[in-house]
Amino acid sequence: MSLTTTVIGSFPRLHENLKKSIRLVVDLQVNIGIDIISDGEQRADMLSYMSNSMYGLSKANEKIFITGKIKPIKEITTSFKVVDFLEAKSYVKEKGYENKLKVGITGPVTLGFSAAINNLGPYKSLRDKELYNDVAVVVNKIARQIQFYDGLVQIDEPGVSAGFLSPDLVEEPLNIATEGLDPKMTSIHACGRINSNVLKALGKIRNTSVLSLEFAGSSSNIDVLSKNLSSISSKTIGVGCMKVNVLSQEDLTSIESSINIIKDVFSTVGPNKIAYVHPDCGLRKTSIELATTILKNLKEVSSRTKL
Repeated sequence: MSLTTTVIGSFPRLHENLKKSIRLVVDLQVNIGIDIISDGEQRADMLSYMSNSMYGLSKANEKIFITGKIKPIKEITTSFKVVDFLEAKSYVKEKGYENKLKVGITGPVTLGFSAAINNLGPYKSLRDKELYNDVAVVVNKIARQIQFYDGLVQIDEPGVSAGFLSPDLVEEPLNIATEGLDPKMTSIHACGRINSNVLKALGKIRNTSVLSLEFAGSSSNIDVLSKNLSSISSKTIGVGCMKVNVLSQEDLTSIESSINIIKDVFSTVGPNKIAYVHPDCGLRKTSIELATTILKNLKEVSSRTKL
């Protein structure tokens, strides 16, 4: 039985028309054979995507910044995240595809810090927990709406592994963000190199069943995983087994290397602990040719890996 395959979410923009672009990226994933697909995040980058989901956040000159107290918009169904998910969902139904659909939502730590570093607004400092908790409330409303429509939710938190906040400060906003969500439909993605304290903090996040981590570009994460298994005993692992920061075919993670990464993670976490396999991170900054090759290789890796 092949391992389940998925993506982290983003792809290069495929067409100037947004609706057509979303449909093209859905077809691309389905035709390759990816099991859990996304809408490709075709509208904007992960920060700008959230700009219409809350009061108190603005965008100008390709930057987001805080202008007032962060609060969710009154009608969350008009959030770009929900609108584009529903477009993809409608197309999946129209085509009769059976693939599950996942939405990546930028997490409160990554979004809050990235906006506050440009302008704090009414918040006291970059460590003001009220800022992150306020953003988390918005993230939660979007996530609940996506799950109401039977979509899988992935909270994207590269800022956690990058050290935007100390691990002891990330637990509260992330637990607010995941409050009331279905654990079986919820994951957290933290790309980059992680340390033991970060992994322990992620292990404490409620209502999430999967920790999606990078291993191809950060091989040391396997060692961190092996030393902290008790702290993540309730989670399964999404295995990032292919680098995405690539400029040529020669830069790609080989199929054999990807298989070995998956086997190393399997030998570390044990049976039934691998949720799915995926590229290390999103593919937005990867050329469409290389992104397509990565996914085709991922599908082959899935079929060839024997655990």
